[in-house]
Amino acid sequence: MTMSVLLVLISFAVMATALVLRRNRSLHIPLMGSVMIFDLLFPIWLYLTHDWIKRLIDHGELLSFLIWAHLFLVLTLYALYVLQMQAGRQLLAGDSEARPGHAVQSRGIVIVRLFVFMTGALLIAPD
Repeated sequence: MTMSVLLVLISFAVMATALVLRRNRSLHIPLMGSVMIFDLLFPIWLYLTHDWIKRLIDHGELLSFLIWAHLFLVLTLYALYVLQMQAGRQLLAGDSEARPGHAVQSRGIVIVRLFVFMTGALLIAPD
């Protein structure tokens, strides 16, 4: 699990860099895109590298509130990413009215992503 935490912390560093460089579209868009792709692929990596059947079924954690809260936070993050991409496309097309929505969604993404990380950290099983 140390590798998982390290990868997530690196992704937060990339996201922070993208937020600092938000005025530089040529860097901001690829950096945030890479964070979004990481967030989509990370659950697959976790599934392939950990014994989830044993943990969720055999140990009965499937009914844990924390598991479900984490899942719904991840789904909320994905929904925010879709809205953020739509607003970003509008901005690229020259629609400046999408800017306030894009800014608010970015704050929401940071907050929800932090909660996803915190709930995920609480789910780490000691070896």
